[in-house]
Amino acid sequence: LPGIGRISRALDLGCAVGRSTFELTRWANEVIGIDLSSQFIAAAQAMQKIGEVEIRILEEGQRSTVVTRRLDPQIDRSKCRFFVGDALQVSPQFGNFDLILAANLIDRVPRPADLLREIKRLVKSDGHVILASPYTWLEEFTPRENWLVDATVTTLNRIQATLEPELVLVAAKDLPFLIREHARKFQWSAAQASLWKKR
Repeated sequence: LPGIGRISRALDLGCAVGRSTFELTRWANEVIGIDLSSQFIAAAQAMQKIGEVEIRILEEGQRSTVVTRRLDPQIDRSKCRFFVGDALQVSPQFGNFDLILAANLIDRVPRPADLLREIKRLVKSDGHVILASPYTWLEEFTPRENWLVDATVTTLNRIQATLEPELVLVAAKDLPFLIREHARKFQWSAAQASLWKKR
């Protein structure tokens, strides 16, 4: 992580099946992954236990293939802990963190401004926050009145207004990514990633 270096504790909010959580162990001595889905957390814990998992990927129609996904053996899985929890109300028992990652989460919670306030509470002084999202605002996840965008303000502007003055924007860039739907269909997106530092 450029400009951050080794850290003690990291938090992966909305960790899904834990891929980013495991990667964060390359920089952190302890990484907590929290997700609302008990199925996702069970999958992350299974991967943590044996370092690999068999999954079924769709080829076309109902035809699928079973593949094995393995973690890099250099990843220290013992540094991770996974919990079912709400990113909008993280238990105080978890304490504070040197780094918080919230990837593809801000546009998937009902009250994104509350998520940002919770992140401010959880990050230590001189700590960092990484937010990444394509900002796909949909009413099925977030009531329109809670969206962080409107005709005159971008999502990044609204995030900045909510996080400042406690956190300052260090950098922002677009990160393209590809999601496989089946063998012949992929969804290309570009997340905006922003790095913040707490004063």
